[in-house]
Amino acid sequence: MVEEKKDKRTFEKEIEPLIGDTPTVIIKGKEYKMRRLGMADTFKLARIIAIGAAGIGKEISSLEMTPEAAIGLLIVGFPYADQQILSLFADVLGVKNEEIRNPDIFPMGSEIEIIKALVEHIDVKAFFTRLTGLLEMPILKEFLKKTSTSSRNGMGGLTKK
Repeated sequence: MVEEKKDKRTFEKEIEPLIGDTPTVIIKGKEYKMRRLGMADTFKLARIIAIGAAGIGKEISSLEMTPEAAIGLLIVGFPYADQQILSLFADVLGVKNEEIRNPDIFPMGSEIEIIKALVEHIDVKAFFTRLTGLLEMPILKEFLKKTSTSSRNGMGGLTKK
């Protein structure tokens, strides 16, 4: 069996978006450096985004997933996923959950600065670059096309094909 080895340049190009500096957020004159994001953060963000999408009655598969769209769903998810969002913010900034909830440390409006930094985060950008490529795969396109919309209260039931 012959294994194909990736060209070193190809590998370096693939990891290029993952090399760089993470954003810093300044809240009440104090700097908070965002940490690198990992696989566990993918699942946290996915849950929050799904909650936000469900809150506005949208199917994830019907949306074009970009960092901006994900952040938009994060924002509309505030009323539906506030605890998960605050926990994610605390974790990414390296502060305790009690601190992120303390208005003397993180006053109203702090969430806007944190969200703006997340949009610019190198790991978020790299993830969505790869996700876009993944969603272009024919098998996934076909699967997402076949996915029917879920039922909601007040609707006529499941979508019929």
